[in-house]
Amino acid sequence: RGGALRERSDSMEAPRYDDETGAPLNEAARALIEKGKSDSGAGGGAGAPSGSSALAGIPEVDIAEGKWKYVQIELSCKDGSGGKETKRVVRNTQGLAYHPDMYHAAMDKLERQGLKHVKGHVIGGGRIEYYPEQKTISIYGYSKSFGRAPGCNKKSCEIVQRNFPDYKVTWSDDGY
Repeated sequence: RGGALRERSDSMEAPRYDDETGAPLNEAARALIEKGKSDSGAGGGAGAPSGSSALAGIPEVDIAEGKWKYVQIELSCKDGSGGKETKRVVRNTQGLAYHPDMYHAAMDKLERQGLKHVKGHVIGGGRIEYYPEQKTISIYGYSKSFGRAPGCNKKSCEIVQRNFPDYKVTWSDDGY
């Protein structure tokens, strides 16, 4: 019940979470949850490239086949006129056990793609069951680490349906 310890490639302590409640068990986990709740992101870095939308090339949906936890993230960056551009995305990664890990993996991927200026905060999360052979995607539940977010699963369903028009995409706030 004490949370699974995972290896990390950097020298930071691995975040640990309570398997039942999703509560952070150490400072690394607390910091990751706070980063996900704030308007932070992959890192510092320069502003958005001028003349093009930095968010336009980022896919709205990047999900793994099977049943996994997911997060909905609001990405943001400065636009060419000094304003703020935003985009909602749905993300999960096969093999990750906790919602904050899903957030971290998504933001790390953006950083590796050279998009350090893109910031992100977690709107909410739950679970996604994605089965390409049946052409079905089910979105439900909530994140114990980030808390319930009314409307999150419905909005995630809309985003996913836009990107998978030939699939049956359903949502519910039921379950965990």
